[in-house]
Amino acid sequence: MHATSLQVDPLPLNNHVIYCINPHCQQRQNPDELECCQTCGTPLLIHDRYRLIQPLRRLDSRKYTDVFEVDDQGTRKVMKVLRENHSKLVELFEREALTLELLNHPGIPKVESDGYFTVSVNSTTELHCLVLEKIEGQNLEAWAKQYGAISQALALNWLRQLLEILDYLHQNQFFHRDIKPSNIILKPDGRLVLIDFGSVREITGTYLAKLRGDVELTKIISEGYTAPEQRQGRCLPQSDFYALGRTLVHLLTNKPPSCLPINHNTGQLIWQDKAPQISKPLAEFIDDLMADAVVNRPQDVQAIAQGLTRVSLWLRGLGCWVRSPQGIATIITLVIMGVGVYHISQPWRFQYYFKPGKKYLIQVQEYSSQYYLQQGREALMEFRLEQARINLERAVKINPNSAIARSDLGLVCKYQEDFQCAKEQFNQALKLKPNAETKATIHYNLGILYEDDENFDQALVEYKRAMQDKGYVGIDATNNFARLQIWQKQNYDVAVNLLLKALQRTESLGLDETEKNSLQSILYKNIGWARLEQNRGQDAENYLKKAIMLDNKQAAPHCLLAQVWQNQEDDTKALISWKNCRQAESRGLPEVQVWQADALDYLNVQ
Repeated sequence: MHATSLQVDPLPLNNHVIYCINPHCQQRQNPDELECCQTCGTPLLIHDRYRLIQPLRRLDSRKYTDVFEVDDQGTRKVMKVLRENHSKLVELFEREALTLELLNHPGIPKVESDGYFTVSVNSTTELHCLVLEKIEGQNLEAWAKQYGAISQALALNWLRQLLEILDYLHQNQFFHRDIKPSNIILKPDGRLVLIDFGSVREITGTYLAKLRGDVELTKIISEGYTAPEQRQGRCLPQSDFYALGRTLVHLLTNKPPSCLPINHNTGQLIWQDKAPQISKPLAEFIDDLMADAVVNRPQDVQAIAQGLTRVSLWLRGLGCWVRSPQGIATIITLVIMGVGVYHISQPWRFQYYFKPGKKYLIQVQEYSSQYYLQQGREALMEFRLEQARINLERAVKINPNSAIARSDLGLVCKYQEDFQCAKEQFNQALKLKPNAETKATIHYNLGILYEDDENFDQALVEYKRAMQDKGYVGIDATNNFARLQIWQKQNYDVAVNLLLKALQRTESLGLDETEKNSLQSILYKNIGWARLEQNRGQDAENYLKKAIMLDNKQAAPHCLLAQVWQNQEDDTKALISWKNCRQAESRGLPEVQVWQADALDYLNVQ
């Protein structure tokens, strides 16, 4: 169950309208002077005290709950109404009510002891209702859309506030399980409130039973924020820290985590280049919160608070600086200055150590260019894009005729979405007549740029040029060329023939098992896609199953297989595949993002 937010942009308020609580009523708006709904006859005064003033989000039969602003004898509050009587949904709803009754903190909405009750609207329908304190303000997801990325100072302020709430929650033996920007309200006074406790779970009791294998806990998954162990049904207090880190990334970059790339070598989210306003120590600290392995995250709120102290961040910052190219360069400069002072004090040694000349200066330039190229490449491999760009720009400035440096700089610009810089550097590199592998790589990256611009014809031209490479780049380019033939040109047989040849070539690349499986999985996926478009369902199924067997982490084959099952009217298998489609990695492919949106629509209807 995805619990709902208590504070969203309300619909236009009509002071002369009151709403019927019956979710099956065909016309729920009524004049406010009526006592019963004019359409279905349901009493409009709920539990002898509440009147439904306006919905706080659009009424939608696909949602499990309706959320209303209500009048409680002159006081405005919020009422959540559970539309369905499914036992698991009722359990989550009751849990939220009980939890909020027990907790008393300014950062958590209050529920009075009689705030949970049921209402019968006809002989067959019983509605579960929960009345909460109305939190004035705006949820952080909506706030970020309006105001953009937050500053470091505000990030630290909000982080400390949320830690205070989590500390209270954890000390009372609960963890939230669904922290994300839409579940955090910013009040007009600047204070934060954590909402939506339908997913909360006790740390003791059922949690300990789960560790013994006695009981299956309900999985709560919010795409982009849920910790890996929680996806597997094993939720811990540290799962809240993971979600907190992902929430901070969203607010610092103004991009949901699910829209950010992942470093597949480390599993880390690639986001720091999109938050240049924060310091490296704080960025690394947030990465610690989001560590895939629970053991690598802070173990409690106190450990997080200690890590946030000014001294800890400063010491971490000093370590980052010493390891950085600037730090190394500064240290080298200081050493050289020290040597220079020593030479001046002993001039007879100076000529021995330093003999300037044109050849020497050329060697220094070559060394410097190679140094900055190497530093830039290392930063690029670690996706520290700002630092990579600085070093590669230095390398190009020192040696403008380095095709490799320009190619790498173009790649950095591409990742930073500075497409004009990327195209300029790639084209300059091609003019320098690089070796065959570098040339193919440049054409491949240009293909991606043109595809991002939706200039698919030019993208196909660049991919075709890159296909001449006999190695990995050539196969990758062939795959993208074939993918566009399927997606844009509908040349399905052309695509399949190219992909089958590429599959044969993967055996001669000398890849390790993981790399080969990943590459072959992508090729099988696209063959399956082509066969699906040709209405060859059995062939599509076979190829897509091969793709999933080799690599089940990519979303595309799950999304396509879901479509196969739907065509075969196998609703059970379709539901499983759509869930896998939604939860797996899109890998930045636009067609997959469309399919994942389709998955969400399908799952909401279900």
